[in-house]
Amino acid sequence: MRQYKADGKVRDAQMVSISERMGPQRTFMFFALIGSSVLFLSLVIMFIIWMSYHPPIQNLELPKAFIVSTIVLLFSSYLLTMARQAFLKDNGRALLISLFSTLLLSATFTYLQVSGWKELYQSGHFFDGAAGVTFLYLITGLHFLHVFGGIIYLIYLNLLVFDTWQDPVKSLLYFSNPVEGIRLELFSAYWHFLDGLWLFLFLTFLFTL
Repeated sequence: MRQYKADGKVRDAQMVSISERMGPQRTFMFFALIGSSVLFLSLVIMFIIWMSYHPPIQNLELPKAFIVSTIVLLFSSYLLTMARQAFLKDNGRALLISLFSTLLLSATFTYLQVSGWKELYQSGHFFDGAAGVTFLYLITGLHFLHVFGGIIYLIYLNLLVFDTWQDPVKSLLYFSNPVEGIRLELFSAYWHFLDGLWLFLFLTFLFTL
């Protein structure tokens, strides 16, 4: 009984130590998301003000590719939620499928974003044209950079999980490591933020252009 209590205290101490080590990462993520929110909100407000005080830009419509990309990104967010559940259940196969599917949808979103910019360009709306169009390119481009950074980390997660999935020992160590769970949690928060941000931007463009 004493041994059990001692083991429990050791485990609790380990969890506290892990939380303390991951604390700076949580704090950094929090302030990074706050900073990004302020940046995008400022750009959106300037975009709305410019559009309000100027006549509508001729032949400027929201690219159809952006509509499809919104659905794709939202679905990728759902799959990432499934990935977290798979981690909690120690289900390596489901985790790998969810992460890889999220990566594929992220790549699809990237393709659709480029296609959307191509639509704008082919319709005669260039980055150095009207300020409203410049804002459109700039805002979507900044969001794209955030997504691209997430894709890089998604590739790392897929390779890591694939490597551990093939080895029972590595798999056991991976799923029993709370740090991996926290990392997946933080990345999920980042990705959900990007999805919510894009939905906000999409609706803004939809009702403004």
